[in-house]
Amino acid sequence: MIKYLIEFCAIIGVILPFYLILRKPWKKEPEREIALAAFILFMIGLLALALQGRYQLPSQMFESARRRVVTGEGINMVPFRSIHSYFTHYSFDAFLVNFIGNIVMFMPWGFGLTLLWKKNQKLWKVVLYSIGLTALIETIQLFIGRSVDIDDLILNFVGSCLGAAICTVLRKRFKGLSALAK
Repeated sequence: MIKYLIEFCAIIGVILPFYLILRKPWKKEPEREIALAAFILFMIGLLALALQGRYQLPSQMFESARRRVVTGEGINMVPFRSIHSYFTHYSFDAFLVNFIGNIVMFMPWGFGLTLLWKKNQKLWKVVLYSIGLTALIETIQLFIGRSVDIDDLILNFVGSCLGAAICTVLRKRFKGLSALAK
């Protein structure tokens, strides 16, 4: 887990200067810009970690994905199989990274969607965007040699929805948060 956190911080450290130069947040609404910067930087870091893999020529990546689909290598399409194994073959590191990590890492996605954009404060949009992002990541992982697991999609979706729910509760409790949404 520490390895992922170090990589994540390094990615954000590299991206932050470019973000500041391109966006110039000091010239705009500071509260919204801080929230938007945190959301964008977090999502770039998350995607950079989730999409690490073997990149090759497109034809090689398609052939690798085709072979994996045919053989089932590195693919789990049985819901709750991996989640069940986290509890039956308990390893603290595996549980922390695969179960807790998949939930917690996607909470900012749901939180940010509902905090920053009024149009995304509807449940169906959070559900659509949450499933869409996690399905896109899992699909790309098929092509880059990473494991593809329906349980990752489930846990990421749960994290996104938890993030959106927390944001909704906080927005009702702290009315000033509603001003961040455009």
